[in-house]
Amino acid sequence: MIFNNSSEAKEYVVLKTNRLLNKKELEGVISDCRDKVNEACTEESRELWAEELEKFKELSVNQDYVDGLLPQGIDELIIEMIEWRAMIYALQRVETKRNAFEESAFFAQWYLGAIYGVFSIFGKLLSKDSRDNSLRKLWQLISPIMLEDGACLKQETDYINGCLSVKTGLFTNDKSKAMLFRNKFVSHNEATPKVVWEDIDRDISVLIRMWSLLVSWSSFGIVHPFRDDSCIFLGTEAMFDDLEVKTLLRARQEYLDMVAAWSKTYAHSGEVDVGFRLIDYSLRKQLRSFDLPLLHCCYRRFVV
Repeated sequence: MIFNNSSEAKEYVVLKTNRLLNKKELEGVISDCRDKVNEACTEESRELWAEELEKFKELSVNQDYVDGLLPQGIDELIIEMIEWRAMIYALQRVETKRNAFEESAFFAQWYLGAIYGVFSIFGKLLSKDSRDNSLRKLWQLISPIMLEDGACLKQETDYINGCLSVKTGLFTNDKSKAMLFRNKFVSHNEATPKVVWEDIDRDISVLIRMWSLLVSWSSFGIVHPFRDDSCIFLGTEAMFDDLEVKTLLRARQEYLDMVAAWSKTYAHSGEVDVGFRLIDYSLRKQLRSFDLPLLHCCYRRFVV
């Protein structure tokens, strides 16, 4: 694929990463856009919202969208993987009066589902299949343009490309516990390697950095991407008391903070990328103050 300029490449990244809205969400977004067009205070704002409205109306009648033939956005995959992993991290870090995984068949099955969730997404993000919308493919296509644009360092780009090497890279059965488990247990019934989550996090951290470089270069970043605390452990009152729930939530946030740190850490050196911010919880207020589109936490416009 050839882009005429970096703006076209940025728009392509946003297209591939943005979460695919379901029908009900899309109808709500279209309604919101219509209201914003009517309520706009300036002509510039009105034109901006009209452009958004037209884009979503076109999507609503797109036959591939209607038939369910469009792939998930990379944002959705990454964020869901983080949500699964953050919950696992919290439940394993916090000592509770009752052992949910031993006492409850529901929790035991949830944990198995969480394992499949994390590792199936891991495989999707690193897929080499030409039919897939994967992080690997997007990085390999766009990273040379980002490098030329001065949006990333050559040393880091070379390191990540090395990680993606099919035969000698990080994401092989020999070097990646995550890929080994995914290939031997999730995709096939060949073996049952032991899951050591700290080893898995090492691999996840590289994916987070790749994603963060692509997203921050192409758009204004992710606005409040994760689920609100109020719904995380809703319905588990019979298993955990109020104090345990608060402790679990703190542990979950600890993992989310680790993810935020990975997003702004150079993959090749482990040093902090000063001034870098992918996940910005304050950005929601800023966008609203400028009357800019804020249609969904995982739906972004590209930046010129």
